[in-house]
Amino acid sequence: MALLETLPEEVENVLREADTPSAQDSSPSSPRIAFATDINERGEFAPEWLVAEKGHIYVFAPNGGSKARILHAIPLEEVKNVEVEHKIGSGELRARVGTETVSLLRYSQASVAEANLVARQLNALANGQPVSEEKLDLENKRCPQCGFALGKDTSVCPICINRRATLVRLFRFLKPYKPQVVLGVSLIIGSTIADLTPPYVVGRMVDVVNGIVVWEKHFNAIHHQRPPASMVLDQQNSLYASLLIWVLVLAVARLASAAFTFGQQLLNPWLGGKVALDIRMALYKKLNEQSLSYFDKRSTGSIMSRVTGDAENLWDFITGGVPWVTSNVMTLIGIGIVLFRLNWQLALLMLIPAPFIFMLARWFMPRSRKRYHVVWHRISKMYSTLNSTLSGMRVVKAFAQEDREVDFFLRRNQNVFDASYSANAFRATFWPLLGLLMSAGSYVIWIVGGHFTLFGTMSLGVLTMFNGFLWQFYQPFMNFSQVMDWSTRSMTAAERVFEVLDTQPEVADLAEPVPMDFIEGSVEFENVSFTYDNARRALENFSLKVEPGEMIGLVGHSGAGKSTIINLLARFYDPSEGTIKVDGVDLKQIPHETFRHQLGIVPQEPFLFPGTIRDNIAYANPDATAEEVMQAAKAANCHEFIMKFPDGYDTYVGERGQRLSGGERQRISIARAILHNPRVLILDEATASVDTETEKQIQDAIFRLIQNRTTFAIAHRLSTLRNADRLVVMKEGKMVESGTHDELMELDGVYAGLVRVQSEVNQLRAL
Repeated sequence: MALLETLPEEVENVLREADTPSAQDSSPSSPRIAFATDINERGEFAPEWLVAEKGHIYVFAPNGGSKARILHAIPLEEVKNVEVEHKIGSGELRARVGTETVSLLRYSQASVAEANLVARQLNALANGQPVSEEKLDLENKRCPQCGFALGKDTSVCPICINRRATLVRLFRFLKPYKPQVVLGVSLIIGSTIADLTPPYVVGRMVDVVNGIVVWEKHFNAIHHQRPPASMVLDQQNSLYASLLIWVLVLAVARLASAAFTFGQQLLNPWLGGKVALDIRMALYKKLNEQSLSYFDKRSTGSIMSRVTGDAENLWDFITGGVPWVTSNVMTLIGIGIVLFRLNWQLALLMLIPAPFIFMLARWFMPRSRKRYHVVWHRISKMYSTLNSTLSGMRVVKAFAQEDREVDFFLRRNQNVFDASYSANAFRATFWPLLGLLMSAGSYVIWIVGGHFTLFGTMSLGVLTMFNGFLWQFYQPFMNFSQVMDWSTRSMTAAERVFEVLDTQPEVADLAEPVPMDFIEGSVEFENVSFTYDNARRALENFSLKVEPGEMIGLVGHSGAGKSTIINLLARFYDPSEGTIKVDGVDLKQIPHETFRHQLGIVPQEPFLFPGTIRDNIAYANPDATAEEVMQAAKAANCHEFIMKFPDGYDTYVGERGQRLSGGERQRISIARAILHNPRVLILDEATASVDTETEKQIQDAIFRLIQNRTTFAIAHRLSTLRNADRLVVMKEGKMVESGTHDELMELDGVYAGLVRVQSEVNQLRAL
């Protein structure tokens, strides 16, 4: 199912003949609603269309011609209600017309959100209400430009990334470190020059060593006799002095290269680390600013990979990638300039193998990576098998399945061997071929350069230089295909980082919020509706007014909307429709920090941070004194068990508080809320999953906590809500009953039924 702006011509033709206003003639007060489904009335994958114009709901099906077939034409005035029914693999959009239910059309599970939206819009039209302009936040699985399949938690397409813009933006992180960047570039330039020096110097040294032979030939050609011994000795001493100078230059070049390399090894990790630190902090700060809806749509692993994996990729990019590319490009340019100045013909000939080396590397690298991906995948499976067996060793031995597990691990191990051998065998073909191509360049130099040398047009030293520069010249071509893949990974990581940094929180403070340093505690919900996923409304037209200091108990089956109410009150989300007011001020106008400093929450599953008991109680008030922490602990009935630990309040609670029992964690959570001293309090199943004695202690702590505070409490144990000023009974996102316990029992409705069911369950437990 898909919402449509334009309808197929075959549908428009029928609408025109039916004297129904077109989309262009529809007034804003009664807009056209049009969409297409992907399943027909017989349950087959085929299109059908629903159109709601002024006064009618039409459903069309293809008719094999210029005009569609009308399946339904229902006056809106006869429609009492439109609803969706979700089934296995599909759903159905139905309309209640008079005393009958008409099946309008069917749809696949991929279209649940659109179906619910259309049902709400049709109901609004049928009731004469304005149609809400809701926007569906549907996950885009493919790139809109190239159609590439995107990852689950990202909209970044690695193919369509604007690398230039991403690089420019990434380099802005280097702005605070300009002196270090200048120093780094200088070191790269110096290192490149130092590395280019040895082949040149060696060539000159060869010319010097060969100089005595050349001088004797030249002397003999002019004087037609051999030079005197004394003259030969003087010439040898002169050439030897030149040789010593070139050796000194070579030594200095080697020392300079080592110094420049040492400087880069110190500077690059520091610079990359600082940039990675800044990126991680920017990401972490931005993630803390995001609304809960951001985390609902993404896995924890994906979010962590942005902070760790993507930042690490960018660290590699800045530490190794940029210097490597810069150095190799400068090396190519430097060698090219030197060789073309020495002998441009031989330099051109040396370029012949370069394209073949590049194409071989580009063909080989992706195929090699695929084979190694198989190796890593099979190693992962082998480790998984090992972990599973070791973790379940008690069960393995209990059922005498040792031999079976050994055989299974042997198959996993054999698979790793097969994949590893295949990958290495394939890799073994690359280096011999590469060696042949590079040798071809050497053959060209020796054949052509040797000819030039023998016939006197080029010195032996220049020929030696060409051979010395040969391997340095071909090395970048071998790695350029890897650079392409590496740059794609780095740019994708950068784009994923910027995707987070550019995401604006859905729940944000206004530019000019209303300061409220003290809240009295009155809360009012006005026709509040909300949906988490656009597929189903978790809350619909909910209205409730609460006076300061009043305790409201929220009751209902799981999924009735209780948690949604407190999520909206805490402003973890903003309502889809309606408003929530605190002391008569729209909650959206109150700054987050101001409101939440006066809001306390005791969750169903209390979360304790790694650290001491004292740290966790004082989490919302880090400056609290030891006496204040202890008073809060006593009020929460947890001081006694805390003092039984050898370290008392300095006891380490472990990861997520695992060293404490569920009841102990809950009471520490209550102590945290007491120390926070909120004006509005939320209790979400504060006594869930604890024994009777612990529940009594928690109830005593809660009784002290709720005094003079506006409280919203959720509890499945209805007995814990007997003292609530009012009970609000929820069902399918709507309030169906409201009143005190006695009033609702007399009403004998939903609440009374819940009490009876729970009483029967308690009797069975007692038996």
